[in-house]
Amino acid sequence: MLIIHNRSKLKGERVLSLTTDGYNIEGVYEYEDYYQIHIRSKDKTIPDESLILQRNRHKPNNPSNYYYTLYNSNEPQRRLNLTKGMIKFKDMFLHSIEQILQMNN
Repeated sequence: MLIIHNRSKLKGERVLSLTTDGYNIEGVYEYEDYYQIHIRSKDKTIPDESLILQRNRHKPNNPSNYYYTLYNSNEPQRRLNLTKGMIKFKDMFLHSIEQILQMNN
């Protein structure tokens, strides 16, 4: 099961900061089988978004690489598979969050 240490370091981080669609991370909350990443934008008609990072690893065709699924709870078709390394490094994780937010339906 995935454990994110130092979740507090993500709080206050800005994603999509170079666009008018910027968001701030309000918090990362741990639940039994997922993490909820609450983000907020003052420039949106719906200011709050929630991203879900599943804590249970999934096994792809290559058994040596496991991944975790990150998706937008309002638009679950917007999803990415992340490795533990991508989650471990804050900049890579923030970039993955940006990718979810920039996806087209």
